[in-house]
Amino acid sequence: MYRRLLPSFMLISLLTWVAPIQVFAAVKSNSVPKKTVPMVQQKPGAEPFVPYPNEFASAVIMVPKTHQLLYSFKPDHSRVAASLTKLANALAFIHARTMSWNKVVSLKKVDEVGGGRLRVKVGARLTVIDLLYSSITASANNAATALARITQIGNMAFLKRMNQEVRLAGALRSRFVDTSGMDPKNISTARDIARIAEAAFKDPIIQKAASADAYTFSILNTGEKKTIKSTSLPLINDPDIDLIGGKTGYLLESKNNLVVEVRPANEDKATAVKKDLIVVVMGAETKEGMFATAKRMAEWAWQNHEF
Repeated sequence: MYRRLLPSFMLISLLTWVAPIQVFAAVKSNSVPKKTVPMVQQKPGAEPFVPYPNEFASAVIMVPKTHQLLYSFKPDHSRVAASLTKLANALAFIHARTMSWNKVVSLKKVDEVGGGRLRVKVGARLTVIDLLYSSITASANNAATALARITQIGNMAFLKRMNQEVRLAGALRSRFVDTSGMDPKNISTARDIARIAEAAFKDPIIQKAASADAYTFSILNTGEKKTIKSTSLPLINDPDIDLIGGKTGYLLESKNNLVVEVRPANEDKATAVKKDLIVVVMGAETKEGMFATAKRMAEWAWQNHEF
């Protein structure tokens, strides 16, 4: 009797161990391998990018998706983010939003935090989408502050969401303590800003606001028409650059900051898309110099690399 039961017992034990292995093997064999994106290569005889004296405090040229840096100067050096903060604000708002873009809201006195602002009176009524464009396109601090407020989750909870969003984007050296960028304790790095911008510009609503040259809307309780213009207008109007998205920032503590996603404007679309770049310039002395630097960096990358 013992001899007859022993093989059955061993067979059950064997099946118990083999079955999970077979299931794992089936799952593994059916999994789809991730498509690898080839790295950008320098052309033979490529020239190095040489910045002018005091051209910026930190800067990067990053290839989206691979996060390859074609050029960097102090990429992980902590800098005051200024209004580049608004990209983190927009990401947090998009993912916390529970209301229609057409919902009508009011600006309140608490939204007036100083700096660049949407020039309307307290109590002005406008839609949620108008607030987003005012924050991203025109960099209005009262609009950015209002976006956080209307989520009704509280300022601290919204800031927590902002910091979570940037960590998810891979920005591990950034910390935001206010929602508009007015506080100089908002800290990031050139590398982190590139990652934050990549995540923000992937969202079609943020991307449209970040690439619009102008935006017109109505103050609904007064009938006043407002037209706001992009703070990235020099690159939007540049015939050599196709601006996918852009955001500027300025405080005395940060000087001039800029992040843009760009591609060449004078090539067919299929070729140009392969040359997408994210360029970050932080701590430029002048606004004009900041835009000129970003264009020079992008053109250097396109001229000296195989995409």
